[in-house]
Amino acid sequence: MGFIRYKKVKNKLYAYEITSKWDPDLKQSRSISKYLGPANPDTKEIMPFEKKSAEKEQLIVDFGDGYFLYQCIKSSNIYPFLAPIFELTPALFPLIVYRLCMQSPMYNCENWLDGNITKYIFKQADLSSQRISDILSFLGQESVQRTFFTQYNNFIGGSDRAVIIDATSLPNQINIDFNAWGRSDGKIEKQFRLLCVVDQLKKIPLFYRFLPGNLTDVTTLQTTILELESMGIKHGFTLLDAGYFSEFNMIDLYKRHIDFLIRMPAGRKIYKDIILNKIDGLEDLSYAEILGDRSFFVKKLPIDLYGNKAYAYVVLDPERKAKEAKKIINKYCNEPSNTFQEKYKLAYSSCGIMILVSSKEIPSNEVVSAYYLRQSIEQIFGFSKDDLGLLPIRNHNDLTVRGYLFLQFILLILYIQIREQLAPISTTVEQAIMHLKKLKCKIFSQKIIPAETTKIQRLIFEQKQILVPNFLGI
Repeated sequence: MGFIRYKKVKNKLYAYEITSKWDPDLKQSRSISKYLGPANPDTKEIMPFEKKSAEKEQLIVDFGDGYFLYQCIKSSNIYPFLAPIFELTPALFPLIVYRLCMQSPMYNCENWLDGNITKYIFKQADLSSQRISDILSFLGQESVQRTFFTQYNNFIGGSDRAVIIDATSLPNQINIDFNAWGRSDGKIEKQFRLLCVVDQLKKIPLFYRFLPGNLTDVTTLQTTILELESMGIKHGFTLLDAGYFSEFNMIDLYKRHIDFLIRMPAGRKIYKDIILNKIDGLEDLSYAEILGDRSFFVKKLPIDLYGNKAYAYVVLDPERKAKEAKKIINKYCNEPSNTFQEKYKLAYSSCGIMILVSSKEIPSNEVVSAYYLRQSIEQIFGFSKDDLGLLPIRNHNDLTVRGYLFLQFILLILYIQIREQLAPISTTVEQAIMHLKKLKCKIFSQKIIPAETTKIQRLIFEQKQILVPNFLGI
């Protein structure tokens, strides 16, 4: 005969059926307990089991890349300045995730969204082509950009900042007011110019300008400095390429008490005078300097720069001199007439030489490395064009183009931050996204369940201190 025993656990009553069974080995009876289920505390009536229906699997989508970038953006130091923009344009957040994941045109964004976890994080996101145009038009507004840049640069801080200013050409075939014929990589193309200002120490972009393609760099410096000051970006030192060298610009920098380091163009009278009259003994070993695995000769000369005290640094690269001198000698010897051979004198004396000009004295063993910091802005332009798909530009009015370039600027800041954070594990952003794209998840009616992470996926998440959940609710 059996009987029912009740057990109370945390104010809940549970019923068990107890029966006796003879154990032939032990030669005695044993009690067997069988769980019957929960019981009513008052009547002790056993409640029937309610069998829960199993959740139906709906589909499998990419999880790792979208979830990783979502968490990266939320934890970035510029998120507080982006949050108000996201509130006004919620679809911008998933659009940024898409652009960091893919270099594909934005009209493919909706198709990508259907197969990515981002769709379930941003349930109401509409990334149709028309909606993307609306987002870019919103971003193109001057008030939106000005608010962001003011907050962003106040956050970065620093009044004695050293900056790098340079511009790059953006060839395109779109019909907008800023598009104009200009020279790019030795060709004449329709284009506009993207001027960028980069923090020299932190190597992060601070500001950008969108310029007509037929404007030369030399005409843009003063307005750029005025806009920087208006945005609250104060700086005491500017690193410039030769395209910004002019008497007007140099005098203006002196008036504003902004120190500078700039390469002098070969066509200037000061350049010719230095090359023809002041470089005797340049290859003396006393002028030798080493930078990495390269060697240079650097001779410092005090000069008068349009009525102001400055320093010219004549830098000779022996390897480049040998290559350039060989070409000049071949041309000189093959000249059919002696009439124009005088033109080779300056060219031959200039082989392997660049002249850097600074408003303040810089140690000769530091001036070359200081100038080569310009490479950081070239690298940033490379990120925009090669890693973030800046070109080709497919927008067709001024407002959406402005919005598109602002979007690219935001992407650039986020990309550089993620890249630096992944550097300790020797993984590029592109490699990380490729690894994480392989991490899938299953979508059920009530929850999302990610698959198990591989070793490299786990390492990437841990590097960013992102916890991969066992499941996400829908």
